[in-house]
Amino acid sequence: MSGGFSLGFLNRVYHPHFDAKVYRETIELFQVAEELGFDSGWVAQHHFASEQGRLPSPLVLLAAVAQRTRRIALGTGIIVLPQELPLRLAEDAGVLDLLSNGRLELGLGAGFDPDSFRAFGLPHEQRHRDYENHLHVLQAALGNAPLNSEGLRLQPLSPGLGGRLWEATSRVELVAARGNGLIMAPNPHLPAEAGIEAVQRYRAAWTGDNGTPPRVARVQGVFPTAGIGGDDSALRRDIQTYLQRQHSIGVYHGPLDADFGDTLTRLGVLHGPAQSIIDGLRSGPQLGVHDHLIVQVQSASTPLRDAIRALEIISEQVAPALGWRRAVTTTAKEPALS
Repeated sequence: MSGGFSLGFLNRVYHPHFDAKVYRETIELFQVAEELGFDSGWVAQHHFASEQGRLPSPLVLLAAVAQRTRRIALGTGIIVLPQELPLRLAEDAGVLDLLSNGRLELGLGAGFDPDSFRAFGLPHEQRHRDYENHLHVLQAALGNAPLNSEGLRLQPLSPGLGGRLWEATSRVELVAARGNGLIMAPNPHLPAEAGIEAVQRYRAAWTGDNGTPPRVARVQGVFPTAGIGGDDSALRRDIQTYLQRQHSIGVYHGPLDADFGDTLTRLGVLHGPAQSIIDGLRSGPQLGVHDHLIVQVQSASTPLRDAIRALEIISEQVAPALGWRRAVTTTAKEPALS
């Protein structure tokens, strides 16, 4: 991994059961991450507590985060675009981007959970078609294109937001052709080298026609604490529960009874001492000045204090060893709408 990248974290707003404090703790985690120098924080959308994720409305929570932070970028990793009305998403995203002084990074994906598609009354098997159609409308709106024969255009329009779109998909050449950023994570069904090759293909396909640079957001599970693989560890229980459900809906095809260490390797989860994590990150896709390393440090049962400690270790020991440099903090201005 080369130096000069941005450092972020991903919070899936996991919790074994619903409790409103999970939202307050997410806001607190963003505040702590900003103090530690993290460049971005990302939240994932889950409908109906899929995977024990408790956040169906990422932009609502990020609006609250925006009012409690001043510098850190606010990302969605990801919003399930086929389940959204694209013009409404464009409107909400525009308002949030203005409230946060242009800090929104809008990550999108097609989704995979058949239960949530059925609940929305949408055809799961047509999600990729719907994704493409909705993305076309969203990009047109954010690009200030006329939206009907009368020439209506998006209001409010947040300048630059259309250049901060990210896509989580294996169709990397298509992402490059659209000028969007690529969100990538380890695929448990492919060798580790596949991620490196996907990033290379994305960069090779980049044309730069829309004036933005190629940019990669590498998502990685990172647990820099000792003893996480014990037979009674919360992480083991959380991952086994996660994999059992993924297997039941046809998403995960690996063994459910494998050695836990092998399972972590398959999932691309790095753990243990800081140096072990550093070595693992160095073996992955190369990152540069426009790229993000995004660490996920929580499973469903991870207490807030443990997540904060993990972010401390990553910002103080892991990321600097890979070339990351903490941004110089300046006196922040209050969010403005004009």
